[in-house]
Amino acid sequence: MSDENSAENGSDTTDVEAAGANGGAVMTRDAESADVATRPDQVLMLPGEVKPHPTPRQYVLIAVVLVVITGFEIGASYLDGDINSTLLIGLLAVMAAIKFVLVVSWYMHLRTDLKVFRRAFVVGLFLAGFVYMVALTSLHLFNSGKGAR
Repeated sequence: MSDENSAENGSDTTDVEAAGANGGAVMTRDAESADVATRPDQVLMLPGEVKPHPTPRQYVLIAVVLVVITGFEIGASYLDGDINSTLLIGLLAVMAAIKFVLVVSWYMHLRTDLKVFRRAFVVGLFLAGFVYMVALTSLHLFNSGKGAR
């Protein structure tokens, strides 16, 4: 960065050097105000992200958790007939919901993106669920008492 650009932006190279001396991540600004890392292990955030992306180790840990939950689901499916079917369906639904949230937040990066993307996803999910419930109601699926077809 030239001295002219430093004076215009109000920044100074001693701030950058002091940040590096404290062991923190050193970030500098180029002429277009984009973040530039000065250390190779520095994780940069893309525009529109609020948190840095997970590390490869975190991706593997989430994959292991997903495999373990899938194992529990398979084990629970063998309990059919041994426990109440309503309880079994509830357990399987909870495990599926946990896996869904993990995949959406970590692998689809909703936890690192702006809140507007998360809100759009959640609103769409609720609208799809609402439309699904309206369709099931119109098919008289929930009418199990007298007069049901």
